[in-house]
Amino acid sequence: MDPLLKSVSRTFYLSIKRLPPKMRAGVAVGYLLARATDSVADASRIPHAERIATLRAMGQSIAGTAQEAPIPEAICEAADTPAEAALLTRFGDVLDALAKLPPQQATLVREVLASILQGQLWDLSFFEEHTRVLSDEQTRLYTYRVAGCVGRFWTRLGRVTLGDHFCAAEEAEEMEEAAVRYGCGLQLINILRDREEDARTRGREYLCSDAQVWMDRAERAMQDGLDYARRLRGWRVRVASMLPALLGIKTLAKLRRAKPGKRVKISRATVYSCVLCALLSPPKKQ
Repeated sequence: MDPLLKSVSRTFYLSIKRLPPKMRAGVAVGYLLARATDSVADASRIPHAERIATLRAMGQSIAGTAQEAPIPEAICEAADTPAEAALLTRFGDVLDALAKLPPQQATLVREVLASILQGQLWDLSFFEEHTRVLSDEQTRLYTYRVAGCVGRFWTRLGRVTLGDHFCAAEEAEEMEEAAVRYGCGLQLINILRDREEDARTRGREYLCSDAQVWMDRAERAMQDGLDYARRLRGWRVRVASMLPALLGIKTLAKLRRAKPGKRVKISRATVYSCVLCALLSPPKKQ
């Protein structure tokens, strides 16, 4: 799974490979499944109805309520990159990896994928009839379903696999809530970064109020993420959890300076400087 994981993730792979081995497999399988469903949801050349049907079939396979149904060849060919196409053709291998996880870990992966799929299906169905969200609450709910839930998954998986070496039991609930805010913030950054392109090429607007207000919320969420990471007890999980926040902060700074119509991209040098910063960052004093 490692080469496949590396091929579909430029930056998140840097976090996953630094995780303790006990936690790494569950995160990797969860990421690959989410990336596979996301690739289907984004296959814009395929009709909505076919994508929705495929996502539902994938969801049943992940949940274990139905046998694996191969991803239609047309959807694999419509993937944005060759790596994503390869992931879709190997969806069965990822399901096999899910089945080999310890039961508690597999349950957590299935729970988080159920939420992610709910968000992806809402996205496809809602924007078939609308071009813009109708309320801030829809934005908040969407960011939770596709990313905030990942923060909760990450924390629960850490507790299941590492116990008190991840975080203290009495802190787990508070840490989960911080991780949810962190995950929602990361999705907000994706929305803000892609906002003009989504509106222009996909006819979708995920914000119906002032983007600057959402940018401020995302920035506060990144601070939550940094605080969350610094409170973790092992250096490996601390580095892996901190890196997305550091990259998110860099992305937000570029977004604030960017000219209209210019897509923001983080350079490889910036990515590696953030990795170094995460490695050198001390834990928060208890």
